[in-house]
Amino acid sequence: MNDDNSVFADARVPFPDAAYATRASNRLVEALVPGTGLGTLTPAIAWSGRVQGTDAPRPFRDITGLIVSGGHDGDFAYADDPADESILTRLAERAGVSLRRLETVTGAAAETGPVLSEDQYLECLEIGKQAADASIDSGADLLVLCGLGPGTRTAAIAVTAHLTRIPPVELSPRLRLPGGVIDDNAWMRRTAAIRDAFTRLGGPGRKAQTMLTELGGPVMATLTGIIVAAAIRRTPMLIDGPVAAAAALVSRDFSLGAPKWCYAPDRIPHPVVERVAGQTGMAEPIGFGVDVGEGCAAMQAIPLLQQTLRLFDELPFPEPEPEPEPEPEKETDDGAAADDETVEDKSED
Repeated sequence: MNDDNSVFADARVPFPDAAYATRASNRLVEALVPGTGLGTLTPAIAWSGRVQGTDAPRPFRDITGLIVSGGHDGDFAYADDPADESILTRLAERAGVSLRRLETVTGAAAETGPVLSEDQYLECLEIGKQAADASIDSGADLLVLCGLGPGTRTAAIAVTAHLTRIPPVELSPRLRLPGGVIDDNAWMRRTAAIRDAFTRLGGPGRKAQTMLTELGGPVMATLTGIIVAAAIRRTPMLIDGPVAAAAALVSRDFSLGAPKWCYAPDRIPHPVVERVAGQTGMAEPIGFGVDVGEGCAAMQAIPLLQQTLRLFDELPFPEPEPEPEPEPEKETDDGAAADDETVEDKSED
């Protein structure tokens, strides 16, 4: 458990029970169907069984999306416009997902100094914790996370590169702007900003507070608070893009169990997402690699996830074998003999 802050200092994050993933998968093999089962949808069954704690997972009842918006100053956000949430909002409506929006501060330029003060860092964690708790208290049994804002993807690349010791250029795909324009100049400006931030940071420190105050910024800090708080309360989360994925990677500093409650049923084809999925042992996706904005792939995959769980619930399975009735105890003379010995012992006394 990370002890460099007071928000989660005494919290314990449980692991979801991996045995239920195996049991749910094994149960699926026993289904009385003519074919081979649910194919590439099987990982969703295994993950759902794991986080629901059952070998017969059901569709989630109440899903809430938490949209965290903010941004960065400096070249992390060079040529990066504020996100258009219209597609995300429509997909959420069609999927039956209620949305909560969280606005954060704008982080400072990472190439010249820390992006957050310690007080801002703790405030972001607290905002994330309160949002997760409020959603769960309102009945949510599944959360969908997305982080939006100028510079947030560059911050995700920087954090993931620093935590995994992978050169940032290997985690930075060519930069495509709206309209299909490839902007190599913006890519170089952002990559240079990451390099300068690493030079300024200067050390191998990989604690959550260091990562989030020096590189990650307010959106990622808030998402990290959500992930840890929801994991503490055994509530699963869906992610899909690099910002939420990087936050899941940071959450391991609080507990290795925190990112185990996250799943990307569909993944934006971004190197950060692929790296985090491998680092955290995330279940395989069931989607098609939708990339139209952070959060959209998860929203698009929710109807498929729910339908998969309904189908699993409707499959015919063999009746469980009745447990054998216990055999009646046979009468013996042992008790009488014991009594006789007791009597004899007493008589000798």
